[in-house]
Amino acid sequence: MVVLDSQYKFQAWQRNDWLCAMLVVLCVIFTSCDGAADSEEEKSLSRIEVDWSSYGKSVPAGMTVLFQHIETGDMVQAIDNDVTGITSRLSPGRHWATVFNLTEQEFVNIGFRGLDAVETAKAYVKESAPSKWYDGVAGSGNYVAGQPEWLAVDTIMTTAIEPVADGVKIIGTLHPKNIIYTLHVTVHVDNMGNLLAARGAISGLAAGRRFAAGSPEDNAVTVTHLIEADDWICSRSSSPQGDGLVKADVRCFGLPANHNGTPEENRLEIQALLADGKTVKRYDIPVGHLIKEPVPAAAGRGDNLDLYLELRLDPALPPYSGNGGGVDVWFNDWDERIDFNMPI
Repeated sequence: MVVLDSQYKFQAWQRNDWLCAMLVVLCVIFTSCDGAADSEEEKSLSRIEVDWSSYGKSVPAGMTVLFQHIETGDMVQAIDNDVTGITSRLSPGRHWATVFNLTEQEFVNIGFRGLDAVETAKAYVKESAPSKWYDGVAGSGNYVAGQPEWLAVDTIMTTAIEPVADGVKIIGTLHPKNIIYTLHVTVHVDNMGNLLAARGAISGLAAGRRFAAGSPEDNAVTVTHLIEADDWICSRSSSPQGDGLVKADVRCFGLPANHNGTPEENRLEIQALLADGKTVKRYDIPVGHLIKEPVPAAAGRGDNLDLYLELRLDPALPPYSGNGGGVDVWFNDWDERIDFNMPI
């Protein structure tokens, strides 16, 4: 009987211990809920204004704003079609605020990483399958990418938010500016009458940029942008030498932050289709020392992010061998095959 009595006492002790443990757990849960409720009640309606006048492009149809508390790191993401500002419930204190036009899903050639923190938020140009005519080999730190869409960003620290403030308080104004560069390529061509079409590629350009940074990322990873036949325009001079220009504009994230201006950092490939419709001349030109910024250089954000590349095609194209001074047409729909046959 003593053994049984001891067993019953032990089982009773187990039940009491289990009940005590449950009470502790319930107390923790209720306390956490109360704390969360209190924290939610402390949030105040806060508005960030957005001024797009410095963008230089069409005002976007929507925008994304990120808020990050400077002490807790808590993030709030807001998306709105009202691009004049966003109102959100935010915790007391100061926040980092970042804006960019549109939403992640609306970009075709741009991707986003690190949006869980303002410090790491970045945009990069997505890898894309190259056209069949391009046979360049990508290295471990380089890939082919489409030209990025226009992207405007800005980051500020808000004013302090008071707990349980009445009404809606304006906590700052964002001024998004463009961070996409335009590389203006100008090629001087001798014997222009023997040129029917052109296409090419430019390598060694920046792959992306952190929103909070003042310049593109460094050259640990770079991209190659293709310049398709319909990207080029030509202009012929009236000189007896039959010279002229072919030009193209390439949207990009600019030169890497640690670009040193040496020739091999960037290479321009040009394929020139001659007037016979089948002969292709190939050029692979080191141009890292030829890419220039305007003086004074832009501040890293704005509508004036321009780069310039100007050179002469060397060796020159062979003179036109047919009758007259050469072809007077420009073919901007070059087939993907390298050897193209077209009656002249």
